[in-house]
Amino acid sequence: MKSVKWMLFAMMFWASSCKKDKLNDQLGIPYFKVDQYVLLSSPQHLQLNAVGGWTYLNGGSRGIVLYHRGFEDYVAFDRHCTWQTSETCGLVSVDSTGVFLNCACCTSKFSLIDGSTMNGPAINGLLQYNAQISAPGTLHVWN
Repeated sequence: MKSVKWMLFAMMFWASSCKKDKLNDQLGIPYFKVDQYVLLSSPQHLQLNAVGGWTYLNGGSRGIVLYHRGFEDYVAFDRHCTWQTSETCGLVSVDSTGVFLNCACCTSKFSLIDGSTMNGPAINGLLQYNAQISAPGTLHVWN
């Protein structure tokens, strides 16, 4: 009986671990392990303390953009544009309004609130990472 439970656990673990790479494969974005802690009191991340604040992080495929969406509600997106993902110029950046992410390569526009495509040619939204307060003043970003 223990071996059956062990086999079921192993199969569930294997299935859940495959899901992590599945979205990357669908979008054509290489998988990179992301597991970062961001101190919200550090000078380079102070803007994240205000709703609407954002910052860039190293990590992921082409970098990460963090956005403070609401009270203790943060989102993190990979900066790798989802249109023609093999093009090295496909890097999204926050525009001057602080509301959209634009790709200088294909001119696609994405929402900074949820990463969805606002204007193509990109069809798919941005790859999103988990972002959650893990301790007072500390934000955990992971996949």
